[in-house]
Amino acid sequence: MYRMTTGAFAALILATMPQVTIAQSVTAEGDNIDELIVRAARTGQPATAIAGTVMIVDAATIAQQAAISDNLASVLSRTIPGFAPSSQKLAGRGETLRGRNPLYLVDGIPQHNALRDGQRDGHTLDLVFVERIEVINGSNAIQGVGATGGVVNTVTRSPIRNDTWQTSVQARLTTADDFDSDAFGHKVSVLTGHGTRSFDFIAGFAYHERGLFLDSNGDPVGLYPTQGDIMDSRTLNLFGKGEWRPTQNSSVTFMLSDFDLERNGDFRGVPGDRAAGIPTGTIAGSPAADVGDPARNETTTVSLSYRHDEFLGGSIEAQVYDQSYRALFEGGTFGGFFRLTVDGEPFLDQSAIVSDKNGLKVTYNRSFADPSVNLAAGLDFLRDDSAQELAQSGREWVPETRFETLSPFLQLGWDISDSFTLSGGLRHEAAGLEVGDYTTIAAANSIFVSGGDPDFDETLFNAGAIWRPSDSVSVYAAFNEGFTMPDVGRVLRAVSTPNQDVDSLLTIEPIVTDNIEVGIEYDNDVLSGRLTYYESTADNGARLFSNAAGVFEVQRQRTKIDGFEVTLDYRFNDQLTVGGNYSQTNGDFDSDGNDTVDSDLDGLNIGPDRLSLYAYGAAGEAINWRLQLTNYEDRSFAGPGAPVGRDFDGYILVDSFVGWDTSVGTFSVAVENLTNEDYFTYFAQTEPFARADTYFQGNGRTLTLGWQQQF
Repeated sequence: MYRMTTGAFAALILATMPQVTIAQSVTAEGDNIDELIVRAARTGQPATAIAGTVMIVDAATIAQQAAISDNLASVLSRTIPGFAPSSQKLAGRGETLRGRNPLYLVDGIPQHNALRDGQRDGHTLDLVFVERIEVINGSNAIQGVGATGGVVNTVTRSPIRNDTWQTSVQARLTTADDFDSDAFGHKVSVLTGHGTRSFDFIAGFAYHERGLFLDSNGDPVGLYPTQGDIMDSRTLNLFGKGEWRPTQNSSVTFMLSDFDLERNGDFRGVPGDRAAGIPTGTIAGSPAADVGDPARNETTTVSLSYRHDEFLGGSIEAQVYDQSYRALFEGGTFGGFFRLTVDGEPFLDQSAIVSDKNGLKVTYNRSFADPSVNLAAGLDFLRDDSAQELAQSGREWVPETRFETLSPFLQLGWDISDSFTLSGGLRHEAAGLEVGDYTTIAAANSIFVSGGDPDFDETLFNAGAIWRPSDSVSVYAAFNEGFTMPDVGRVLRAVSTPNQDVDSLLTIEPIVTDNIEVGIEYDNDVLSGRLTYYESTADNGARLFSNAAGVFEVQRQRTKIDGFEVTLDYRFNDQLTVGGNYSQTNGDFDSDGNDTVDSDLDGLNIGPDRLSLYAYGAAGEAINWRLQLTNYEDRSFAGPGAPVGRDFDGYILVDSFVGWDTSVGTFSVAVENLTNEDYFTYFAQTEPFARADTYFQGNGRTLTLGWQQQF
């Protein structure tokens, strides 16, 4: 099979592009986002005033990409350079941004569970309720704990500002290209709202029933045991948002989202055979005898925000939020869950992560005319109470643990001239962990561990500069520090040495990442492009590895990641835009503890180099379309600590979308994997355990028919 040489293509882009926005819009309509305020940045400034790579995925692009593959990671992997391929599963294992984990937010509310990371952060809100996605690439502390790879903020739909009722109904049918009834899926959503002089609201629901995913040969893709899957599942998301404006300059906004994704349990997985090239499969049958109850994700998020645009010469925004989260994982008769019963027979169990988060975020912005300075100051508070239980037997696997942070921050931007801007700031993280005395489960030798309340204090800095030699060219350099916790739950549940106490466990110390980035951008409204280089280092990083029992554990090691990204778009006219991007990511870690990186990070951390090409536009006033190609390059892993035999054979995916407006609504046809590429996913090929039940093939050609009507 022919594969294009992406390295040569990237070199051609670099050689031919002009010396090239600190922000670039990923859009189906060619919108200009220069004046768009990026809420994830919290500075009250437009995207072009941020020294760093910021990308916005607008509503039209989200709708097109979701029609092709309706999950957040798939949308990001097709639109954001440096985002690893989607696993196409419920667990986002290996779905990194620039080689590290991004912090997912919904309206600024963190979705990450720092204490026991179930890696399901991207499955807490249906995409039909998303107005845009803001992505700030690279380690940063703008939003606090967790953004070592960057920030992904999903901004929910705005209330309807119209004095008449406005309703949108959407329906979709998805099927494999052989129309197998087991692969049928459907989705129905309704959004309605109304506005008055002082109060606006929007409310709705989305119900999504997914069938099986079929590979290019028409066989069911393997179900992901233990971690859970999105195929053979149903999702119900209820959403509401209202805004009250008591005065001309103030507003109060309430948001509620209740999300529930549960696998139907009509099918169960069948192990494959890697040596023989036989993929993991799926057959009909209840999984209860093998894995317990079907996997489930339940998330309820509530927030209340107050904003005043004339407060002490500036503007102030305060947000309080609460989120309850429960993630049920499928189980099995695993040795890691139990010791044998008295009669020597194994028994089934499965785990569930339970987390309750609440917090406060206050941001004050003010601009000064002379000198031209923008001030952003604020205070964040986060409390996260988490535990992991064994759902069938009621035992506690990870003890109830509380994590609290209190974080004041200050950010300044100074326009020295029309062509030069400096920025800088700091954020102080005062974090504390509380764990009571506990005893590990019998399979971990019933070790008693003394509790503790270790405290961590980190002051995180950032600095940046932007130079604009002309109206079309911007050059920037930035330094940012990010902060996160290792997966504390994995550490606590894996204690196997007697006489341990939480306060002395080095492995629960925080991870601080340093990120350096330089870039140049060009935009003359017809041609736009960006070239970015970055380095990210962590002296005490955290890497997942598999122990002898095949269970993920956390190992603290020095890590270094670097790479570059190139984007290029050319807008011929309102009817046609073509473009592409290329990203390369390299990652290494210190395998022997001598403070020198010597081995490649594996596929759970580093995504493959990739080339994306696309064209989109319109045919007249009624038809819009998009055609895109993504080429994931081969990758091998070297070094004394690198995984053996986990090299990646690349693949090429082509997708298409066509929508047309009629008097009875907008109809659409989307095709995922248009060429019916036969491939194993990146996660399946590089998964370090080399398990027989994770050898997943990717989705074959899949067709989605859609209809939408506005009333």
